[in-house]
Amino acid sequence: MRTAIEHADDPRVLEVTVDLGRLEGMWARLFSRRQEQQDEHTRAVTAAWRAMVDRDAVAMAVTAVRERAGLAEARRPLGDLAAEALAAARALLRALADHTGWTALRTAVRNALAVGRAEGAVNAVAIAAERLGPHAVQLEWDIAFQHAYRSLERLDELWAEADTWLARMLDGTASDLGRALAGAAEDGASREEMIDSAMDILVSDDAAAVAFTVDWAMTTAADDGALALYQSEGVQRVDVITAGDGRVCEACASYEAGSPWSSLDVPRLPTHPTCRCVYAADVSLSHFAAWLI
Repeated sequence: MRTAIEHADDPRVLEVTVDLGRLEGMWARLFSRRQEQQDEHTRAVTAAWRAMVDRDAVAMAVTAVRERAGLAEARRPLGDLAAEALAAARALLRALADHTGWTALRTAVRNALAVGRAEGAVNAVAIAAERLGPHAVQLEWDIAFQHAYRSLERLDELWAEADTWLARMLDGTASDLGRALAGAAEDGASREEMIDSAMDILVSDDAAAVAFTVDWAMTTAADDGALALYQSEGVQRVDVITAGDGRVCEACASYEAGSPWSSLDVPRLPTHPTCRCVYAADVSLSHFAAWLI
């Protein structure tokens, strides 16, 4: 991070400080754990999502698009077709909230957020320990995570956050589905072909909007978890450290260059979807003796 600050005028300043392709030591452990957890919870949320998707309901949405678009009659303009398809997609997905599987999906998202928050707190302590020197103290990652996770068991705000992320997931999926239906209709696809296209989007193993939302939600939760720990420990100054695949966006680079930030004014991470930049601060480890070896 100091390199980026000291050489802020260098055209290579957008080169990332923590290169995800060349991780070692604590950073390798930190990001591998994050990825493993995101993969696990993406699978869990996707499974809960797929369990609610009913082909008959999708078929009804496709029929509605075809009828509204007048595919059996004169073709409507593409703009009208896109609007009709998006409206049908939104109606289909809004109905999921009344599905018996909605509670399971909501719980899966809430659990993903709790894991993200807990891991964020663990990351904050791991980075603080690393700043003391690579061999000063060692973090017992799994024990630390268990302690942090248990502290969130009764955090009711996670349910409200889960609802916010679910709304984003539905919006993203509706956009993807609407585009697919409009494109298929414009290409003259049959009703069955349109249904198949819709099902591919909704129940694929890596449903794009679902995976995208879980990634963004868990990264946000991790950053929130780190900031919450800093606040509880009375930290006054917080750094932003850029992390990515070789380079970083201008906004993230400027946040790093502006470090350290007052804990009240530090920019909120993630700056954008798929952002992997992290917070760092000096934290007294006396309250975390049970987490250390």
